[in-house]
Amino acid sequence: MNPRLAVLLACVVIVPSFAGEPAKNAAPPGKTVVATLPASAAVLTAPLGLKDGAIGQPEQTELPAGGKAVFAFTVAKAGAYVVHAVVNAPGEDANSFYVNIDADPKDPLMVWDFDVTNGFEERTVSWRGNGSPEKDEIAPKVFQLTAGAHRLIVVGREPAQLKSVAIVAGSN
Repeated sequence: MNPRLAVLLACVVIVPSFAGEPAKNAAPPGKTVVATLPASAAVLTAPLGLKDGAIGQPEQTELPAGGKAVFAFTVAKAGAYVVHAVVNAPGEDANSFYVNIDADPKDPLMVWDFDVTNGFEERTVSWRGNGSPEKDEIAPKVFQLTAGAHRLIVVGREPAQLKSVAIVAGSN
């Protein structure tokens, strides 16, 4: 079986298990979710690992040493898409990842800094760009995607955790 098809089929089987957590996995009202992917759907490289249904790494790393999580997804039509994720960021030293779609992220432009959370909470992916850790320049990050298969690439930066991602049609 094609590995991408296997991942997509696994997602179809796994997604309903998240139905009991609407506040932690829902996109903003009125938005169309084209893919919802649990952390377990990612192909991982160390030091990122999966523990208790969330992806994380034990310590801060620079881009080349960060673990990688690759999520395969498909969009039916070309357009603007944003990424929402359910993350746990217990402190200012554990609240960022590197993120991009279809290519490895670049440092520091593609750092996603997010507010500290109280447990797992939803956040929208942004890029630091020329901003600062306190205020990303590109917020939200809108990805212009063609119809077809894509890869969301998340690279570990700090010991934050990621539980799931949703690819959402629209610009916010």
